[in-house]
Amino acid sequence: MAGKYTASSGTDLHAYLQKLFLQYNQGAEPQKRIEVTEGQLQSFVKLIELLSYWNKSLNLTAIRDEREMALLHIMDSAVVSPLLGEARLIADVGTGAGFPGLVLALLNPDKEFTLVDSIAKKLAFVTTAATQLNLTNVKIVQARVEQLESDEGFEVIVSRAFAPLERMVNWCLPLLKPEGRFIAMKAHLTKEELSAVPSTVRTAKIESLQVPGLDALRQAVILTRTETE
Repeated sequence: MAGKYTASSGTDLHAYLQKLFLQYNQGAEPQKRIEVTEGQLQSFVKLIELLSYWNKSLNLTAIRDEREMALLHIMDSAVVSPLLGEARLIADVGTGAGFPGLVLALLNPDKEFTLVDSIAKKLAFVTTAATQLNLTNVKIVQARVEQLESDEGFEVIVSRAFAPLERMVNWCLPLLKPEGRFIAMKAHLTKEELSAVPSTVRTAKIESLQVPGLDALRQAVILTRTETE
């Protein structure tokens, strides 16, 4: 990576993120509220600044504006955190520039996250970001999800679904523990896509994800194995 990263003034970003989390918590059910510390807010600001800097050379995301990054990367990822429950071993497949994985790891230091992607330049950024944010609960793996193996199995696999749901399920199901859950973050879920899901899984729940400041529909499709699987 050419050049040297220097932190910009994150005062505006800090205030904006603080406002977004406040708005989210005001509209969320008590069990879905997200408690954010001052240190976590500062880490989110640093993550945005790092992404903005690296993005100039590596084109990691189409989003260029830092406030939009706060909304569409940080908050859009954070709203999944309450869905993780008591799970400890979590994978983010197709993590790209580290979303939602890096955000979830910052919010849940007691959980272990494996961030998976096949594109080296994106994982170079994710590795740097995890190091600079002192994230000791993150493991980074370069692989295609269909080639990924897990001896222990994950309790939760989460993904900003980058392929049709049917394919994502077929790839991710073998990586889950028997009682594990696959959480697919979808912007536009169709009945056809949902009906194509294999009979080896069931749709446990479809959650609407309320992202403050974002009018577009966000959903989390939570899938589990069928009882006969």
